[in-house]
Amino acid sequence: MDRFDEGLRCQDVHAGLRNVDPNSGTLTPLADTQLIGMAASLAALIRGQEVIADAQALRALAAEQLDVNQFAFDQVVIALDDLGFVEGVQRTGGKIVKFTENVPYYDNLYTKLGEAWRDRQPSEAEEQMVLLVDSLAEGPIPQEETAKLVGLDAAALPGLLELGERSQLVKRIQVPDGDVLYSPFFGFENPEVMAELIRNHGAGELADAFADVRAEQGLPVGNDQPLLQDAIARGLLMAPAVERPNGTLQPFATMPYILDHELLRGRKPILDKALALLACLRCGQHYGGSTDLPPSALIAVIDKLLDKNRGFLNPHSSHERQYRLVHAAGLIRFAPDSLPGGSWVTPQFIDTPDNREALRIARDLITYGEQLKGRVGDEQARRTLSLGQSFTAPMQTMHRTRPKARTSVKQWQGVIDAALGRGRAR
Repeated sequence: MDRFDEGLRCQDVHAGLRNVDPNSGTLTPLADTQLIGMAASLAALIRGQEVIADAQALRALAAEQLDVNQFAFDQVVIALDDLGFVEGVQRTGGKIVKFTENVPYYDNLYTKLGEAWRDRQPSEAEEQMVLLVDSLAEGPIPQEETAKLVGLDAAALPGLLELGERSQLVKRIQVPDGDVLYSPFFGFENPEVMAELIRNHGAGELADAFADVRAEQGLPVGNDQPLLQDAIARGLLMAPAVERPNGTLQPFATMPYILDHELLRGRKPILDKALALLACLRCGQHYGGSTDLPPSALIAVIDKLLDKNRGFLNPHSSHERQYRLVHAAGLIRFAPDSLPGGSWVTPQFIDTPDNREALRIARDLITYGEQLKGRVGDEQARRTLSLGQSFTAPMQTMHRTRPKARTSVKQWQGVIDAALGRGRAR
């Protein structure tokens, strides 16, 4: 694993371990991973805030909403300070009371967190848990082959899986030939269909096929891929179809690894737009004829649409066909040809918050193979918190392991306002 992936999976492990009693002694071997995962969540929450004028209000906010243990808060801030993500830490009476943030975006954020995790010399159990979570990000794995395929200690695997399942980091499907493990972050809502695919095609074949999709989100699916065709037909994989130059419809398989499961339910139209754009871009990459889009140009197209000073693509003979799907989804409009006497269309971005989020999700899926924008602590969490409402992280269970002492709505709003720079808590 590279350092970026290690930093990313520390955050995933923390997201899962939030479902386990934080005082459980079984978590002791995972202490460094939890700390770095907490640092990732807190960094994402404060990014863009510039000055944290009331760190004690932030301590309460982070404990309540991100499960950054209040007794670990100082350690987390110190870890961020060591990384250069915060600076100017001020203390009063031994308590951290103020600091400024300098949190970078994804590449540097997770790479540096991964380096910090390595510098802490994580235990063997931590290395194995992070490795397991990362491997399941590629696709389902037969349990009997997990130790060999992932490179885990076979003797330690039962204990690892027990904790993984208790924390909801690992899910399993029982089939006659042996159980198959998968990540809940894929959001498979019909494990029975997956079990049937395993029975029909084999667990190893399923794992390989899903890993191919994960490696190229928006993978073109042809007649030589019966397993993927079966998975699409049964609704297990999402595969928007785009018209090719010869008039046939080409499906592009996607398997987004998403922490925010609201994108699979109430906010699904945003994900649908992102996957539709992904399919359109992959069509241009693989079936553009004499003007195929090179892989590097896919991100450039998204950046042009996101650019507030541009927000359009130059006219092209294939644009009306290639981008018809996102036009119908309301992501772009077809403006007239910008050249005098031209008969082509000019795709123009319809600039709304939902459409911007869809573009960024598509960008993440191409760049990283999964969504990073919606991870714990991002703008969605800040918007929810700014309204004085409780924010439930995607991996949190509805029934917590222990009841919490609740504050009144008025008191809680004061904490939020102070933590986010709108006055002081009372």
